[in-house]
Amino acid sequence: MSDAGHPPPQLRSRGFRLRDGAALAVLAGLAVWLGWRVLADFTYDWQWGVIPRALAYVGEDGEWHVGTLTRGLGLTLRLSLWASALGLGLGLGLAVGRLSGRLYCQLLARTAVEVNRNLPPLVLIFVAFYFLSAQLLPWTRLIGLIRGLGPTVQAVAEAATTSLRDLDVFFPAALALALYEAAYFSEIFRGAILATGRGQWEAAHCLGLSRWQQYRFVILPQAFRRAGPQLAGQFISTVKDSSIVSVVSLAELTYSGQQLSTTTHRLFEVWLTVAALYFLVNFGLSALFRRLES
Repeated sequence: MSDAGHPPPQLRSRGFRLRDGAALAVLAGLAVWLGWRVLADFTYDWQWGVIPRALAYVGEDGEWHVGTLTRGLGLTLRLSLWASALGLGLGLGLAVGRLSGRLYCQLLARTAVEVNRNLPPLVLIFVAFYFLSAQLLPWTRLIGLIRGLGPTVQAVAEAATTSLRDLDVFFPAALALALYEAAYFSEIFRGAILATGRGQWEAAHCLGLSRWQQYRFVILPQAFRRAGPQLAGQFISTVKDSSIVSVVSLAELTYSGQQLSTTTHRLFEVWLTVAALYFLVNFGLSALFRRLES
């Protein structure tokens, strides 16, 4: 009988055992002891009243309004989505370039991967912000074009990115994150493409498919399936890495937390809430990707 589709014996769940309960009890006791030791010498006047208003509040007009942290979380999600989409496309192109039969394509793709993978993301953010924002964006006139369009287009642009006054910061930040993540997406794709095996390439060639058709119909569908868990992990990493753009005053979640903690002097309450929001988003994404994989 075939065992296809079943996990190997060493990965199958063997149920809850007594030693599992003992190990969990020891870990729980250790966590309680550490918490008690920390709180015993920790004196702090907890004031959580500032947090609900930072999430949502009823204004003087009687309507509900989005709070500072919720707006920052929304911007974090939009920024991560743009960076992931651009990084995914760039990473796939770099992976195909590194596997190309043309030497100049290999050299260009490998140079791009090595440069972006071996530079700190903070440096990429500063380079993108001070160079792109000050030089390339005015030359493209993209922001001026968006601001000159009708109210409907402006509303759509703001819903997809950020407010019009912050576009000159949003675009460089998204591009810098995309370049940084593209280096890792590239290696994920390259490994998945190489894992398809030479036989798949030969079979596609025998069918008379061109190089592009081989990638499109045979290689890439299998590569995406193999790379699914790694891609999911990189998407989640992009959400966490997006906090680095707070250094250029883009009002995402981390920057909003910094501003709120400065104005309210409630450091622990604000940052614990920020950490909880990041955790909820990433935990939700992890559950979603696990569902898609299954």
